[in-house]
Amino acid sequence: MSKRTKVVVWGGSAVATPEMVDVMSREAVGAGSIELVLVGRTKEKLEIVGTLCRRIAERGPADLDVSFTTDMESAVAGADYVLNQIRVGGMEGRAFDESFPRRFGIPGEETVGPGGFSYSLRTLPVVLDYCRLMEMLAPQAVLLNLTNPSSIVQYAVRRYTNVRVIGTCDSPVSLMEAVAQLLDLPLAELSFSYVGMHHFGWITRVLWEGQDVMPHVLERVEEISKLEIDAKILQAIGAIPSPYLKYYYHPDRILAKTEGRATRAEQLVGVQAAMLEQYEGWTSADKPDTLVRRGAVWYRKIVVPVLLAMIKDLRKPFIVSVDNGSAIPWLPEDTIVELPAIVGADGARPLAAAEVPADVKAMVQMNAAYERLAVEAIVERSYGKALRALLANWMVHTAGQAKGLLDSIWPEGKEDEAGKQGQVVGAVSKTEDIVFPDIVYGDGILREVPLLEERFVVVTMEEPWALAKEMLPAKPAAVAFVRSMDWDAVEGLERDISPDVERVVGIGGGSALDMAKYVAWRRNLPCDLIPSISSVDTFATKSIAVREGGHVRYIGFIVPKNVYVDYALIRQAPPRLNRAGVGDIISAHTALWDWALAHERRGERYDEDIAARFRDLLTALDENAPEIQRVSAEGVHFIMDAYAQINLICRRFGSSRPQEGADHTFAYNAEYITERPYIHGELVSLGTLVIAALQDNEWEWVEGILERCGVLYQPRDLGISEGGFVSILCSLEGYSRKYGRRYTVLDDRPITESFIEGMVGRLVF
Repeated sequence: MSKRTKVVVWGGSAVATPEMVDVMSREAVGAGSIELVLVGRTKEKLEIVGTLCRRIAERGPADLDVSFTTDMESAVAGADYVLNQIRVGGMEGRAFDESFPRRFGIPGEETVGPGGFSYSLRTLPVVLDYCRLMEMLAPQAVLLNLTNPSSIVQYAVRRYTNVRVIGTCDSPVSLMEAVAQLLDLPLAELSFSYVGMHHFGWITRVLWEGQDVMPHVLERVEEISKLEIDAKILQAIGAIPSPYLKYYYHPDRILAKTEGRATRAEQLVGVQAAMLEQYEGWTSADKPDTLVRRGAVWYRKIVVPVLLAMIKDLRKPFIVSVDNGSAIPWLPEDTIVELPAIVGADGARPLAAAEVPADVKAMVQMNAAYERLAVEAIVERSYGKALRALLANWMVHTAGQAKGLLDSIWPEGKEDEAGKQGQVVGAVSKTEDIVFPDIVYGDGILREVPLLEERFVVVTMEEPWALAKEMLPAKPAAVAFVRSMDWDAVEGLERDISPDVERVVGIGGGSALDMAKYVAWRRNLPCDLIPSISSVDTFATKSIAVREGGHVRYIGFIVPKNVYVDYALIRQAPPRLNRAGVGDIISAHTALWDWALAHERRGERYDEDIAARFRDLLTALDENAPEIQRVSAEGVHFIMDAYAQINLICRRFGSSRPQEGADHTFAYNAEYITERPYIHGELVSLGTLVIAALQDNEWEWVEGILERCGVLYQPRDLGISEGGFVSILCSLEGYSRKYGRRYTVLDDRPITESFIEGMVGRLVF
């Protein structure tokens, strides 16, 4: 009779654990009998998760027996394999790790940079205590580490205990899948050279049928959206990095994207609560849909395959984290490296690494030095080594940053308490005070703007500046003209503006106002906005829209000081531009439908009072259609005031969900597919009409409103050909899956050939 394999899971009460059990229940056929023991600290949570795991295991074909306990010693005794997925400090700790570095101008992340160091400070003492228990009760067991920062945890285990350990991460597999998708080739037909460290690795070569296809990948690397790294950098280096390298190459951009927004941990708190609520009492043979949506792909892609390769002695290649040995000759032998290794019953044997460019080599060497110092600092409780570690981290650029960061997490005057078990230093709760700009409405009010005492820069475009410059009561110190909102251009324009300006004034449409907000946000200056058209709501929003890789990204967090809505200025713009303002109001018609659908299908939070307020705005839009069509002062006032109301409501709710849905996804996809700009409100109006038809949601009413307001929405008027329109619709579902921000009708109803034919027949080309 073959020996029964005992697998222990530390952190077994994690809400994603049932996904691991589901994968094992199907894939462990032929692995013999497996005893899976889940260990957790909270009895109630463990019982909910463990009961579901047991039910999932019972329905699968594998010989898998699940039990759960809070007794660590009895669980570890006699184990063959241990999976470590503990989270010391819980989501509260993660939220702190992801937020406190922002105070020092550094992005927060739980695995890299200062956030990763903070997480290590809590985690290493606990993991080392558990591993010493393994040394006594299961000395032959192999530890499979999932806990982040993975290679720091793994280095501490290897250096300070005798436990054998392998690190797993799905990031390399996901990156290779993205490359295969880019090439439209099966992953199995490609061969990759990969080298580096956890969340610091590189694909250096891609072979297909013996030929190097890396040049083709680099030529289109911008299409791998998860990278978020300037394509020119990667083409210059000739290699493709882990997506986590974006934190090193573009920290300012990552910081801008997260500014004023909830951390990932804060987002997951509600998700986990909903998952546990559904798990409790779950009796269906299918997995809970909350588990399906959580998408814990790491179990399927790497964790379970590596575990089963050891149990079955498959001797298969995987990209895992292991002791370097001689695999990478330019790194110390005890460095934890991530590279291909042959995995079998005797563990993981690393293969010789491919050569890398000199600059990449230097980066990896510095990262290895950081991780070594970080582990030594925490274990030895050395403030000095901790400071050196942060100074060696690629995300920390000054000694002042390093000291400030460390003083935020290292117990003051208590070196002997560094890394205290379970400690969460300085954890904070997130609250947002709703601050809104002062909006002044009137005819000719621009001449009264109080700009006489400050050096101010005007950020604008040629046409609105020609109309507005004689109306201002004072001359600016400088005028900056916006050419593009591509991120490189935005950063360049900000650098070109004199450093001694005291206020930023934006005059124009969406691009000019967004650029003004960016300059003010980067420099922490007051910002006044003077819209020259009524077709954009930028003046009322707290974020900034930039373009990156052909897609809109919302970054920053700034509330303008004053907004001056001068009817005389706005009415000088072409009527078409002003009427287009209807688009971001009427989109609520389809967005509310999407929101209700997400509430019904996914349990998303829904607020009937907010929905009612938006329906009132739509009714008022219908009533004000004649004034909007005439571009009267009343029509301009209605649109601008509606924008202000919409943004205030959305700010209080916490997102733009009631106003933006598949309608805006249509618009963004149209820009991406056709590679040309449009008047935003007109494109959103067309998108609202199309999505209303897909929803079977009073599309005729939408069409009537647009006609009476005089909005140009027909593809012919927007310059969209019939073929271009068909391409937009055919690619819309895929674009939504890849870039969509929320659940909409595009996730619920297919865009069929007959639907496309129907829309082509209704619209004018």
